[in-house]
Amino acid sequence: MAPEGRVYHYPPTWSLGGVLGLKAVVLAAGEGRRLDPLTRRRPKPLLPVAGVPLIRRIAEQLEEAGVEEICVVTGSRGDALLEALRGLGRATVSQAIQDKPLGTAHALLAAKNFIGNERRFLLVYGDIFVDSSAFKNLASRLVGPHDGSILAILRDDPRRFGVLLEEDGVLKGIREKPEDISGTALVNGGVYLLPNEIIEAAERIEPSPRGEYELTDALLELVRMGRRISVYKHTAGYWLDIGTLANYIEANLLALSEPPRARARRPSLADPSAVVSESYIDANVRVGRGTVMKRAVAMQGSEIGDGSVVESSVLLEGALVESSSRLAYTIVAEEGVVAEESLLIGEMGRPVVVSPGSATPPRIRAQPGDVF
Repeated sequence: MAPEGRVYHYPPTWSLGGVLGLKAVVLAAGEGRRLDPLTRRRPKPLLPVAGVPLIRRIAEQLEEAGVEEICVVTGSRGDALLEALRGLGRATVSQAIQDKPLGTAHALLAAKNFIGNERRFLLVYGDIFVDSSAFKNLASRLVGPHDGSILAILRDDPRRFGVLLEEDGVLKGIREKPEDISGTALVNGGVYLLPNEIIEAAERIEPSPRGEYELTDALLELVRMGRRISVYKHTAGYWLDIGTLANYIEANLLALSEPPRARARRPSLADPSAVVSESYIDANVRVGRGTVMKRAVAMQGSEIGDGSVVESSVLLEGALVESSSRLAYTIVAEEGVVAEESLLIGEMGRPVVVSPGSATPPRIRAQPGDVF
């Protein structure tokens, strides 16, 4: 059905001392079209969440869960993803290239050589923002009565996801984005403990109506093959699919509540009169006189002019907020500019966005959902 893919070890000298000795595959080949314009210059897994690229956050959490070898399945921009994983603790990191964007099962098969004869392994979607307990609890099911496990999230908006059908905690089916469902339901959380037979199942399936080979179809084939996949309900922590601009802002705000990033770091380039609280401030960030930052993220080289207020917002690398401006629920992409005396007030579900290298008109009054 699909090519096995090419596997490169990067670098081959990395090693681990994991507790469980697991392997993990991270699917990170997606383009992130729904996150445009933030993904025009970088793949989605490289977007920073409170200063840490999403792909690195996932890899660090996998290490904490005892994973000793990680394979990242990438597309055409894979080198940058691997660069973000340099110096990653003690884990071995490998790359498999998905030559064509033909779906998640196709991406899995690109890592076939890496998986080898491993009896069970973890598989993670590269755009999932979840607390570390999810990986640890799923990895703990390595020894148990079931052949594998899937992370399940209870959502009150299940129509946007793959809804899990289970009986006595065992997976029976998956309905992709059903229109006829109401109320809350368990949905696919994008983290799996899978048996080696998933490779055979992925090679059996046919393309979906959109022409892609879907991992969920391979899971259902696995169920038809008689394998028991338990449904692990993750109810104690948080989970987000960083597939939208709104979720990207929410993920950053959630990350600010985690130690140590919950503590504001006064930047060395801040004016003494600036007030910075509950924020993440990266290196070489300039904060002007009388400026207020609250629950905000400012990445390397960004600058906030005198008398501005930045709240519940994200400034990516080299972003500039000119003087006397006010931002709330706003994302300023790399090298974006907010002109002086501007008012950019978004909402959690509809942030204002300034595209990479773009600038707002002077003294603009933006509405929720505006993109410049």
